[in-house]
Amino acid sequence: MKKRKIKLVLMIVPLLLTISALSGCIAANAIQTKHWDHINTEGTGVRLWGFLILGENFHNWDGYFVYDTESHDNWELYANRVKADNYDSFNFYSADVYNLTRTTQYHYRAVGENTEEGATIRVGLDHTFIPGGPRVIVKVVSDVGIDSAVLEGELTHMGGAASCEVFFRYEPDPDNLDMETPHEEMTSTGDFNYEITSLSSCQTYYYRAVAINDADTWDSIYIFQVTPGLPTVETYLPKGVTQTSALYRGELFDLGGPASCEVWFEYGDDNPNNLDETTDPITLTVPGEFSIEVDGLNLDTTYWVRSVANNGLCEHKGEIKEFKTLSGFGETEYKELNQATIKDRIHTRIKSLTYKGFNILGIPEDAPIELIIDSYPMLGRFIQYLE
Repeated sequence: MKKRKIKLVLMIVPLLLTISALSGCIAANAIQTKHWDHINTEGTGVRLWGFLILGENFHNWDGYFVYDTESHDNWELYANRVKADNYDSFNFYSADVYNLTRTTQYHYRAVGENTEEGATIRVGLDHTFIPGGPRVIVKVVSDVGIDSAVLEGELTHMGGAASCEVFFRYEPDPDNLDMETPHEEMTSTGDFNYEITSLSSCQTYYYRAVAINDADTWDSIYIFQVTPGLPTVETYLPKGVTQTSALYRGELFDLGGPASCEVWFEYGDDNPNNLDETTDPITLTVPGEFSIEVDGLNLDTTYWVRSVANNGLCEHKGEIKEFKTLSGFGETEYKELNQATIKDRIHTRIKSLTYKGFNILGIPEDAPIELIIDSYPMLGRFIQYLE
């Protein structure tokens, strides 16, 4: 394990040093075009957003936007230009644009000029917007049965239209949401829902909210999922680990529809893909934590364990957890140093080194992972791995 720790540290240090060395140059993706928002109820004004990659300083940059009714390969050919009037701590910047035509599609790009590097220009990709389009978001289901679910959404902007149609698209295939709920007409913003029935128990369905008005169609950015009849369970690290016993722990979050649900643990000492031993099941009638004491374990042995829930219709398994029984050479339950503990300490140390590297790059420690990926893809993917 010590060799593994050294290997992981040697991996992250060169990564940070490489990124740090490159940070003295202005990256090709230094300026990125981001999203847009409505800024009036009439649907004739928008706020455009751009992003300067983390590690760059806005004291050295002037940000602005160009926009037009058509796209251009040369950013200087866009008919309109507006200077950014808002900068935030995560290097987003924005500008308001008014007097637009509701139903017209516009093209826009974020632009940045570095005033300290010989007036270096960086330009984001061309994006589009229709200012009179509606906005809708998808929400978590409010009720799930063994063969049904109530889908939830919210119409957040009318786009200046007198009315909008809202509905849901859903399917078992997230890349092909072909099924639609009936369309509902709304004359003001607010929540809406629809109960879909005759679903297959244990089958996962994906869904998103959609809004249509006279200017545009807007699909919710995110796709949510629901599995009718599925109980949900999670595994926690065991407690009270001794040489030959451990208290397995889990939590049942949802029964999945039926009035009761059986829960148990499967475990093994061969490998995490071969959990060939099980505890006796216990029956729960309400969600909550549960535990089962297991005896007869081998001393000084690595085990893998996970919780299982079955309500008679569907079965769900929690994450696999790893632990090690005591060897009998002076350890106590309170000074236990098992595999899971060692891994956790290594993980914490590597994260500490990584966030120290953030200071070198000028990245805020609380920066969202999406922005780190946008700025430094390799570092961002590494942070995702640690998470």
